Amino acid sequence: MNLGSVDLIYLDPPFNSNQEYNAIYRDATGRLPPDQIEAFCDLWTLDEERERAIRVMPVLMRERGIDDKVAEFWRLWVNALRGTQPRLLAYLSYMVERLLPMKPILKPTGSIYLHCDPTASHYLKVMMDAIFGHENFRSEITWRRTSSHNDSKGFGQVRDLILSSSKTSARTWNPVYVPHDEK
Repeated sequence: MNLGSVDLIYLDPPFNSNQEYNAIYRDATGRLPPDQIEAFCDLWTLDEERERAIRVMPVLMRERGIDDKVAEFWRLWVNALRGTQPRLLAYLSYMVERLLPMKPILKPTGSIYLHCDPTASHYLKVMMDAIFGHENFRSEITWRRTSSHNDSKGFGQVRDLILSSSKTSARTWNPVYVPHDEK
């Protein structure tokens, strides 16, 4: 992909749900077979591969032109999370590793939209600010489902978030017009 050639990036990555998802299907008789196909694994482990990615992250940040203070913040954050939330740290390192190459491929007028859920959105917002610049943050879009996921132990999660940033202040914005709802 050419540098500065992309207008818009939309990411719908894993959500840090700490669950395994299976493709649910039925056999020829209509019954659920005992061995479902693993569709997606959203479990995060701070294994040697993630530790290696975390160690090289400050170098990757510098190579991408990110301020040394951000790389120092990353080191402090890593040390704080390693002992308290290692699975979250594994997830964040995975995401940052993927977000870093996004900025160079965006056009100066380009934007990025990151779909996430409330479990890690605030951490991802901090990293997007570090990569794309706090001044280029555009919006936190709330995507609300029409029905709740009832949970007898607390409020149901009925929303996801889309974090929107641009590469520069010269972003392209095309207004969307819809009829006014009288309600």
